[in-house]
Amino acid sequence: MNDAPSHRLPEDWLDAGLAAIDEWGSIQAALAADNQTVLTELFRDHPEDGFDYWAHFPPDDARDPVSAARFYYHAHEPAEWTLAEHGHFHLFIADDDEPDFAHVVAVSMDSQGRARRLFTTNAWVTGETVRSATELLARLPNAFEINRSRPSWLVGRWLTALVALLMPQIRELLEARDRALTTDAGEWPDPEVLADRDRHVLSECPLDMGAIRAEWSRRLEAMQSQLVFPPG
Repeated sequence: MNDAPSHRLPEDWLDAGLAAIDEWGSIQAALAADNQTVLTELFRDHPEDGFDYWAHFPPDDARDPVSAARFYYHAHEPAEWTLAEHGHFHLFIADDDEPDFAHVVAVSMDSQGRARRLFTTNAWVTGETVRSATELLARLPNAFEINRSRPSWLVGRWLTALVALLMPQIRELLEARDRALTTDAGEWPDPEVLADRDRHVLSECPLDMGAIRAEWSRRLEAMQSQLVFPPG
């Protein structure tokens, strides 16, 4: 993460990210204790032949009844599974009183259940109503809150915490996506890009979750070192 003034995190992002360190780490530790991953947890009731590859899982998406946020996962065919790529989570936010939804980011997962890459997609990929980075970032991370028991409470909490931890990366990706959707004359969104079926991905970046967690821990230590306690 860059500490330059233009990349400093808003206070609510800092608070959410610092709170997410423990939750995300605890979920990871709980899964590892049972030799499980976030993907085996997601599909625990569905054997390999129990769902359609590339289809939405769950079929009607996992939608939070309070926040209206949602996600789904789609997996590649087993013959395509590699250490680098298994499938993707697609994450969305929405308003309760509106049918439209906006894609936040996709999280690419490897076959060991590790988040390896983030990317944004063209609007036609998910059928979203495209919204500007400014609008989305003003609502995140609080607008992405998944708290329901199915298909997995742990997976919902894992994704919620992940978004909070990845807000610096999500900001850069959404801003890069907006640049890709801006015409030379400054029109946004560019109708030609939106209609281009050859443009699936508009921005992407690799993920190193170990480095990201270490950076959040550094931020926490820096904040704690600045605390001044009154003499006892």
